[in-house]
Amino acid sequence: MKRNSIEVVYKRKKNRGTLGEPIYPNILENENVAADSLSKFYYPPVAAVSISYPQEAIRRECLIDGELKGFGQLHPRSQGVETLGRVLLLSYIGGSTNTVILSKNESDLVEDVDRDLRKMLINPAAKEPLVLGVRVWPRAIPQFLIGHLDHLEAARGALRKGGFEGLFLGGNYVTGVALGRCVEGAYETAEVVSNFLSKYAYS
Repeated sequence: MKRNSIEVVYKRKKNRGTLGEPIYPNILENENVAADSLSKFYYPPVAAVSISYPQEAIRRECLIDGELKGFGQLHPRSQGVETLGRVLLLSYIGGSTNTVILSKNESDLVEDVDRDLRKMLINPAAKEPLVLGVRVWPRAIPQFLIGHLDHLEAARGALRKGGFEGLFLGGNYVTGVALGRCVEGAYETAEVVSNFLSKYAYS
């Protein structure tokens, strides 16, 4: 089945399967202890705002050989801007220190990003941007707060006690949110699943 962008491959009869991220407790609604532990994970909201400006709107000092070149930036809140990161003109806004984005509409989010870009990249007098898209994730990137790993182990223990010893939790809420750790975590989980299934290879 598919629920909340998660594909769950699980056969209750044989107690084998995997559960990927993001994890929401309603998937395990009949496993109260596991669901309660997983519901304690904190996912702050993040919005992705894609907007476009004409070439002449870019500040001259931001151009290299007359072109806008770059990969991305990450700005601490101490710089006085709300935008978290930027790849060209795809901007991310929100996070654990700016959850108020959930109370804003798309126009408000575009206005916030446009204001920040005019502080760094866009000429203040430039025309209004063309809005290409706005997407808000109410529960975006899991935060590894104090107690996170304890909740994770509690959920794993509850699944084992509930007869779900073949159901494995995996994803960024398990390994960490960095791309490298997600890849490493996938290999680690694959090895654990492989070792588990090998016990049933000839059963």
